[in-house]
Amino acid sequence: MASLIENLITVFEEESNLYDALTKESMNKTPAIVANDLKRLEDANSKEQQIVDKITAVAHKRDEALKEIATVLGKDANTITVSEIIVAMEKQPEFQHPLTVLRDKMVKQVETLRQVSLHNQELLKEALEMTEYSINLVQSLNQAPETANYSGSGYSGSTLGSSRSSFDTKQ
Repeated sequence: MASLIENLITVFEEESNLYDALTKESMNKTPAIVANDLKRLEDANSKEQQIVDKITAVAHKRDEALKEIATVLGKDANTITVSEIIVAMEKQPEFQHPLTVLRDKMVKQVETLRQVSLHNQELLKEALEMTEYSINLVQSLNQAPETANYSGSGYSGSTLGSSRSSFDTKQ
């Protein structure tokens, strides 16, 4: 059982390090978003994806370690939690303490990552709104305003710059 817990601790440490790297990379995206630097943003996204792929692999190893521990403890392998393992290790503080520290650290890491992601999401939303506004502004500048022309037959609306208006005809 001790080797299973040691393995779980090692996997948690690896996962925690990857979450640190992911948070750092997500924080590096913020200045790229603000500066509208698409190249830096693309690079950051690529690095993030590589880290997420590693986290996925480590999470699989963690799930396998949890299943092995659940089998030894006689618990359901699909529903066992780290908190349950921590409680089960109350008579073995050499395992309980590191698991508790790592669990608490990872909870904080995930919350920090969530906050950074929400912040970046808001920045991207605002950048998209500004881009849409700019596009709409350029499109409206390209459209000529309508003018009012009066002739003997009454009002005839036309667009400025059109090829023929009532002022162009001989009277």
